Amino acid sequence: MMALVFVFQAVTFTIHKCSEDGPPPEGRQPDTSQHKAERGIELFAFNPNTISIDSLQLLGFSYKQALTIIHYREKGGRFRKKEDFSKMYTVSPEKYQELEPYIVIPSAKKRPEPKARIVEKPGVKPEEKPADKPAPKKEEAGWKAPKEKVYVDLNDADSAALISVKGIGPYFCKAILSYRNALGSFASIEQLLEIKGMDQEKFDRIKDQVFVHPGGVKKFSIADADENFLRRHPYIGAYNARGIALFIQSQGKERCTLKALCENNILSAEDTLRLHPYIK
Repeated sequence: MMALVFVFQAVTFTIHKCSEDGPPPEGRQPDTSQHKAERGIELFAFNPNTISIDSLQLLGFSYKQALTIIHYREKGGRFRKKEDFSKMYTVSPEKYQELEPYIVIPSAKKRPEPKARIVEKPGVKPEEKPADKPAPKKEEAGWKAPKEKVYVDLNDADSAALISVKGIGPYFCKAILSYRNALGSFASIEQLLEIKGMDQEKFDRIKDQVFVHPGGVKKFSIADADENFLRRHPYIGAYNARGIALFIQSQGKERCTLKALCENNILSAEDTLRLHPYIK
């Protein structure tokens, strides 16, 4: 009797051990998307020509990256094939590789043109339609591939994005980044004309390739701003920054407004207007 009990226990232990070490049951796979869930990223099929800014953020894009894609479309840009999406500077090669299986771009179908009905008259042959002229081949001389459209946010662009704009070379790329740093941000694309060497002709070449979104303008309180920041600001300078500091000492921060600074001749009317988009 004891021998039978021992054999039964040994068999039971062996079966239990094998079930623990064996493969998972059919249909049960390890969750490979756990790391994405931890980052708050969801992957789903989407059309880059119609996806909303909120959905782009769910896919893992930042607000500014998603905004750049939306404004590219609003300016007339269109993704005709999957590879077009990878050409956005906000889409890294790794991000495109991750999203490529989920990109769905419906193909545009053209309606067939109705055929004209030919009425034959007795003894009269219908006129033969001349053969359509074949489209020029890519190999033919003079054929050029269409260039991809570029649309860059001046407040979000890095040097690589600015260089991609036709008309911006290394010099103006560096100058634009330096001027953006001094201003804090651009409030309009017309501020590019304030950069040394940027004339109207150069501006006209690039103005349709860049934009400034109002949400990207960095605002500050002129009463609470650091004096060194005010000294470096192109619309204030060291002399006016000192005047603002003296005004605050005598009148207090509560009365330090653009209107008061203008009325007390600390800021000119022109500089007051230029500073208005930046002040909280």
